[in-house]
Formats: sequence, C-alpha cells, structure tokens
Amino acid sequence: LVTHLFQLAGEVAMTTPQSLDDEHIAAAREEIIGCFRPLTYDDVVVGQYDGYRDIEGIPNGSRTETFVAARLWVDSARWEGVPFLLRTGKCMAASHQRVSIRFKEPAQTMAGLPAGCNTLGFELSGDGEIDLTLVTKRPGPTDDVTAAAARLPFGQAFHTPSLPAYSRLIHDVLVGDRSLFTRPDGLEHVWEVAGGLLGDRPEPEVYTKGSWGPEGASRLAADEGWVLG
Repeated sequence: LVTHLFQLAGEVAMTTPQSLDDEHIAAAREEIIGCFRPLTYDDVVVGQYDGYRDIEGIPNGSRTETFVAARLWVDSARWEGVPFLLRTGKCMAASHQRVSIRFKEPAQTMAGLPAGCNTLGFELSGDGEIDLTLVTKRPGPTDDVTAAAARLPFGQAFHTPSLPAYSRLIHDVLVGDRSLFTRPDGLEHVWEVAGGLLGDRPEPEVYTKGSWGPEGASRLAADEGWVLG
C-alpha cells in the first residue's frame, strides 16, 4: 500500500509535468504526494484470508494482513472531495494490476441510464492496455442504452515487446532513469500518511479465499462501489 499503491495514486493525481524528463515527473509526483491526507481508522479495512493461520510456521494468533483497502483523500483544490480507492490482497477472485478512473455523474441526466459506467481503465500488467467504457445507445431501431467498451491493447497496437516489470526497473537503475522511483521526500511523507495506523494496527477481518476481500471493504466505496473484474 505505502510503497506501491500510494505511488500509483500520485501518478494519477499529479498535474502535467513540464516534460517526460525523470526530474520533472518526480517533481510533479512528489508535489501531489505531499497533499495526501493521513489515513484514519475510518479510511482503512485490513483482512486475512481464511486458512492463513493454518499454514505451517504461522502463529495461531497472527494478525498479519493479507489484504488492505484504503480510501485516500488528496488535499488540493483539484481533488477536493474525490476519494482515491486503493486495494490489494492475496488469494483474491482475480489478479489485476489496474487503475480505473470513474467519471463523475452529471447533476442532471436522463432517467433510466446505467450509473457508474463511464470509466477509463489502465491495465498495468503484461504489455499494458487502455480501455474506455461509456454509456451509449444500442445499435438498431430501439432506444435502448447500454455500456460499451473500446480497448487499446498495447501488445497488439505496437510491435515492440515490453520488458517485464522488474527487468524494466533494473534497466532504469542501470541507465539512471528515476521516473518510476519516488524521491526521499515523497517516501517520507507516505510513511507519515500511514504512520498512525502502522503504530496501532487495526484487527484484520477474515475473508474467503477466491473472494474480493472482507465485507467491510465495501463501505469505503459507499454507493459508488468498487470497479472489479
């Protein structure tokens, strides 16, 4: 959560950098990371999958988390009132490395339209993928509306193979490219954001292996719900 998902949240929330130079990217990312509000108990749900304590070597009373969901707030004018929902876990229903941006529903709209369907997604695993889901009229003579997706799979759109994740990081270290590495000031702040909970950790909720995590995580997303699958 602290070292991976917080960095992704910073990448999504940051303002446009002056260039794709690693120093400009880092400056934009660390500026917005400095706006992250410290987490409270109401913002976090942790879990442990059923059967974890049965693993050889795991203490019977282990409170080690195998799941965490968090609602992060960014205290800037641009993101006021917009929750950033983060989650990661083991033994889940599916394995994704994904960022989903759900567009705000208009204040006034037509009745009967599907809600929460206008979403821009970024799949970060493999070669990467961008997809856009929008509410649209179904083709044909009727006035039915539905959600439809357009997808850009980078592995098919470009014929240059991507490096595996850790190979890319090692490459960047060798060439001195710090674009994907959070600066010390950003790292210091994200540990402060999580520090209160790390010092007094909440009790993990048990969840079933192959599920989407503990039931308590659903409250963090309120009526909007999580973008899953």
